Amino acid sequence: MTTFCLATALLAIALLERLPALRFERVPFPRRYLATDALYLASGVLALGLLMRQQAHALAPARGLGVAALAALPPVLAVAFATVLYDLASYVTHFLLHRVEVLWRLHKVHHSSRTLDWLATYRAHVLEHALRHLLSTVLLLLIGFPLGVVAVAATLYAIWAALGHSNLGIRLRVLEPVLITPRLHRLHHVPATSEHNLGTILSLWDRLRGTLVTDPRAATGPLGVPGEVETYPQSWLPQLVEPLRRPRREAAPGRSGTHTAP
Repeated sequence: MTTFCLATALLAIALLERLPALRFERVPFPRRYLATDALYLASGVLALGLLMRQQAHALAPARGLGVAALAALPPVLAVAFATVLYDLASYVTHFLLHRVEVLWRLHKVHHSSRTLDWLATYRAHVLEHALRHLLSTVLLLLIGFPLGVVAVAATLYAIWAALGHSNLGIRLRVLEPVLITPRLHRLHHVPATSEHNLGTILSLWDRLRGTLVTDPRAATGPLGVPGEVETYPQSWLPQLVEPLRRPRREAAPGRSGTHTAP
């Protein structure tokens, strides 16, 4: 059921992106590197789904170690709580991806997208997919959330992540005091502001750290890897091996070099 909901939501976002009145910018179809991102969808999400199912079964004996009261929560409250925790765990992981040099090399793959749309959501190294989502799932299962609740929370997260990366220019500023909108997340993919707006669902985490950028005058392009916008490889196989090559003399963003976090 969660797979059907996710597929339906992604289809709806993809169709809305084709409407001139709703899109942020005109993007040809098929766009450049569409095949690259389709491969990421297959290699990352489908493989990740299989790993998550195997992981859930492996963790089944350990679920009793968690907080028993979580299993007794009303379903709506349980899903809401689990989604917030899922988003927080993902935020912490995202922060580390920007701060730790070896993790930043993996995360560059995601920031290499020159065009944002729903499919660009899935452009991420398979090791990053595993790190960002499997750890969130492990956390929720270990503290006692039922598997069905975790599945719904992960699905809601995935839908909002796709919306955040979408090529939609609809005005959602009324939501920004609470939620990350496509406008806010686009600023995260601009090299000059890539240390800001690290959240996926909630804007709360960035507000607490003072890293939320909402100024409409902030730079909006071009998109890409800070310092390597034109040079970072764009094809799937070169990107797969690029983070594993001997590291260049570089630092993760915010430590030195390209830009500095607040």
